[in-house]
This record gives sequence, C-alpha cells and structure tokens, in this order.
Amino acid sequence: MNATSPRTHSALYLYMTRSHAYLRELLDRVLAAMEANARDDVRTLWTELDHGLLAHMEAEERYVLPVFAHVDGDEARALLREHGLLREQLLELGIAVDLHYARYDRSQEFAELLGRHAGREEHLMYRWADDRLAPETVERVKRHVAAP
Repeated sequence: MNATSPRTHSALYLYMTRSHAYLRELLDRVLAAMEANARDDVRTLWTELDHGLLAHMEAEERYVLPVFAHVDGDEARALLREHGLLREQLLELGIAVDLHYARYDRSQEFAELLGRHAGREEHLMYRWADDRLAPETVERVKRHVAAP
C-alpha cells in the first residue's frame, strides 16, 4: 500500500466491528427495557446479549488473541483480563436480571466498560489482525461469532 492509497479493512475487522455494534445495540435495548420496566423484554434481550458476547469473546480468545500475543503479549494479556472482568460483570448482572433486581446505573457502567474494551480491540488487535490472520482463521472466527 502506498502513502496515498486509502486504508481498507479485512473481513475480520469489518465483521468484528459489526459484531461490537450489534452487541452495543442489544445492550442499548436492554437499558431501554429497564427504563420502561419491561421485565420480560429485559430477560429476553439479556439472554441474547449474554450468548452473543460470550461467543464473541471466546472466538477472540481461541483464534485471535493467541496470535496477537506473539506480537504484543502485554496487550493480549490486558485484553484477556478485561474479558475476565466482562464475564464477571455479565454473570452478576445476569443474576440480577433473573431476580428482577437489575439496576440501570450498574448496567450503564457495564455498557461503558464494554464500549471502552471494544474500542481498544478495534484500534489495536483488529487493525493488526487485518493484515496478518490467515483467511481460514478469519472464517473460523466468523463461524464462531455468528453475528447478524
């Protein structure tokens, strides 16, 4: 690529950023349902968010982070630690949803953490992966995530 050509993104970058957008939209719908006190909608949407986010993180951990760790081990470990924190909060909030005790402000904090994490992945890991992951690895990620 020469200095004047525009930056293009691979199927991985586009797919995973689209997955991030989809997960954020789901979380926004959860928050709106919480504000409306629509408990059934909160539960249904939360279940979809839980499954989608877990599949997304698992795909990154299985296919992208191990390769990225060879280039930037500290950053890969930091992203993995954030995945652990996201899983903990996802579980805690899921229990609160099940018990009809989910709080909007706590869920909003989770949304902010998730947004910061997604931005970090997009800026660092996905940009790096654009040029370096094998096409078959990208296809594995896409099959695992199964984002809409």
